[in-house]
This record gives sequence, structure tokens and C-alpha cells, in this order.
Amino acid sequence: MFLPRIVAAQRLQVWLSITALAALALTGALVFDLTRNLRTVVISDTSRNLANAVNELQEAAASKGALPEGGEELDRVLKPVSYEVLSSHADIEGGYVWRNQVVGHTFPTYTEPESTLLQPEVESREVQVALAESRQSGGGIAHRVRQDGSDLLVIAAVAGVDGRPGAWCVRRILSFSESSELGKRLLLVGVMVIALVTIGAVLTFSFQLQRGFAQIQRGLSQLETDAAYRLPDQNHELRPIVQAINAMAERRQGMEQALRREDRLRVMGRVVAGIAHEIKNPLNSLRLTTRLLARRLEGQAGVEECTGLITGEIDRLDTLLQSLLVFRDEEMRRVRTQPLRPIVDRTLALVGPHARDRRVEIAVQAPADCTAFVDGDYLQQSLMNVLLNAIDFAGDPGRVDLTITQRGQRLEIRVEDNGPGLREEQRERIFEAFYTTKQGGTGLGLAVTRTLLEKMAGTIEAGHGARGAVFTLSVPAERPA
Repeated sequence: MFLPRIVAAQRLQVWLSITALAALALTGALVFDLTRNLRTVVISDTSRNLANAVNELQEAAASKGALPEGGEELDRVLKPVSYEVLSSHADIEGGYVWRNQVVGHTFPTYTEPESTLLQPEVESREVQVALAESRQSGGGIAHRVRQDGSDLLVIAAVAGVDGRPGAWCVRRILSFSESSELGKRLLLVGVMVIALVTIGAVLTFSFQLQRGFAQIQRGLSQLETDAAYRLPDQNHELRPIVQAINAMAERRQGMEQALRREDRLRVMGRVVAGIAHEIKNPLNSLRLTTRLLARRLEGQAGVEECTGLITGEIDRLDTLLQSLLVFRDEEMRRVRTQPLRPIVDRTLALVGPHARDRRVEIAVQAPADCTAFVDGDYLQQSLMNVLLNAIDFAGDPGRVDLTITQRGQRLEIRVEDNGPGLREEQRERIFEAFYTTKQGGTGLGLAVTRTLLEKMAGTIEAGHGARGAVFTLSVPAERPA
């Protein structure tokens, strides 16, 4: 049966993991059994080597024929014999016993032939016990195993016959106690547990990555058809990837919105350029004809009201046309470095009557000597559009704060009202042409403002302040390099 690649990889991973765990468990059992039997193996092997050494000592002594009966003389004769024999047996010391006196004692692995060796009491006692056991058994080799602190003593001895000295050998195995062996076993168990935990952690992490990658793949497929979709957050190492994808999707959505806006503006600009003269000329004719008609019918009842209504609608259409003309690419700009405060004052004078009618207070905080590299008419129109919106949406009593701040090479004009603020949907579409939340609005004011500012290398952003909506206009403080 055909399986998706990611599912097949997961199944293969599971079987490999089970095989690895089984191999680890079997290896641990074998190693644990080996350490449990290690003491028996070491003692058996050491006893066999000691028995061979004792036999060689006895044979070497017999090859000397008659031996002196004095202790010192006998020690002098047998010492070279034992040294030569034991030189071929690593870590084994030994010698002979004559009339309960140790003679010919050497340890070739660590000492010179003429060295004087002192046998520890526990070794001497165990050698005597082994010799006694050998005599009782009729001259066979006797073995003794004794724990001396953390060391293990393994002894082999054979009693002498016919008045000849007995032979003995001993090997001291350092740090070979029951407690040390138990510690080794516990250490092995600890290592195995750590290995199992590590494998489990690796498997868990791997499965999380597999699920995360699968989720990312599904999310990328959905992003192809839904630009507003965002991948859910991950709680592991894939989080930076998910965040990067979501950030890329945000930028992509913003670029698509900007491209749609630019397309609309370009279409609007082409339409406006084609029909501007066709509209302006009839509007002028209508205005002149209406004025002429009003003069001819002057004094008649209702004429002034009707002609005033017609003239007002003609003026409104003309204003709308002027707003649409802003979107033409060939619109001329007259940017220069000029004081900002006079532009602000002219704008406040224009919107002042409307603010008083709406009982809205406008508070201004601006330095008197700041300059900006702008088109004065463009900036005045932009600022007036923003202030009129702020006045219309301010509370009762209303307040609008206008603050100018210089930040590096740019000036920021912040306009904040105490109205209801902006919803997220409104913030996303507030600068679109023909989108409006105002009763009777055309939806062109903020779109025109944004276009005018962009023609001067400026920007505008909408946000939510402490009291209501906030619009921040940013323009160059001086001519760009």
C-alpha cells in the first residue's frame, strides 16, 4: 500500500527505534551478567596461574639437589631461583617456607633480586593456612581467597615433602571488593537508564519535529489560497521558522494590499485624466447658465433657493473632481524647505469654524522654528483632511491634540482625538479610496491625504491612542540627500 513519504518515514523511524531499544536492552543484560560473573572468572584465572607458578617453584627447588639447612643460607640460595621462576608471571610474588620460616621471597614485577621484602601479616597467615591444608590433603596445591580491605588476595601453596621447603605464591588484586563491584553494576545501570531516557527524549523531539513539519506543510498549502491564514505557534525549535513564515505572510499580505491600492490609483488616474476636461467644461457651463437664469428670474418666489441648490451641487462635483485629479502621476509638485508653523496656522484657521460649530477644542504643541521640505499646498490639504476627520469623530465635549515633534531628519505631526477610535478592520482599510465610515462621506479624504504625502516622500499611519484615534503624518525636515 502506498503511503505518504512523511508517514513512511515515521513508521521506519518507529521500527528503527524499537530495534535500537531491544539491542540496548540485550547488550545491557549481557554486560550486567558479565560484571556479575567477573569476580568468579578473575579468581579462577588467577588461581590457575598461581598453581602453575607454585609447581614451577617446587620443580626449580628440586632441581637444586641438596639444599642448605640454615635459614639465611637457604634464603640466599632460593632467592635467585624464585626470582627467575616468577619473572615470567606478572604481578605474582612468592617464595618458599622452611620450618615455618619464609625464605627465597621475591616479587620480580616490582623489585630487584636482592630486595628485602616484608610480607603483610594477613598474607603470612593465609600462606600458613594454605600450607596446612596442603599437608592435610597429602601434598596437593591448596588455594585461599581473602578480602583485605578493598584488595583481593588469591593464594596458592604446596607443602614440602621429605624435608624439602614448601612453595607459595600470592597475587594481590587492587580495588576488587564486593562494594566496588556493586558500584560498577549500579554505574552500569545508571548509564543504561540515562541512555534509555536520552533515546526517549530524542524520539519525542523527533516526533514533535515530524508533527511540526507536517503542520507547516499544511499551513503553507493553505497560505497559497488564503493570504490571511497564519500558522499556529509552535512550542519547540520550529517556532522561529513558524514566526518567520507568518512574518513573510504578513509582508506578502501588506504588499498585495499596497499593489491593489496602487492598481486602483493607477486605474483612477487614467480614468480621471481621460474625463477631467469632459467634466470640467460642462460644469462651468452649468454654473454660468445657472447664474444667468438666476439674474433673469430675480425676484420670483423660490428661484434663489433652487439656483443656490444647483450651484452648490455643481461646486460639490467640482470639489470631487479636484480630489480625483490628485491621483494623476503627472501632478506637479512644488516642494521646498519652508517653515512649518505658518502652514499649520493657515490650516487651523480654515478648520476653526467647523471646530467651533462642533464644540471641539484644538490644542497645539509645536516648536516655532521647525522647517520641512514639503509642498505647502499639499501639506495644508493633507493636514486639513485629517483635522476635519478628527473634529467630526471627536467626543462631546470634543478635543483634538496636534503635536509636532522632530525625530532625526523627519518631522512627525500627530493628531489625536477623544472619539471612539478605530477598529482593526477600519485601520486596515482607512486609506482605501471610496472607503468611508462617515455618514455622507466620499471616502476620498484620507486616500487623497496619503497620495499627497507620498508625492512629498511623506507617510501617514493610523492607530489607537490613549483616548481615541491617532493619525501620524511624517515628512522630511530637509531636502533628502
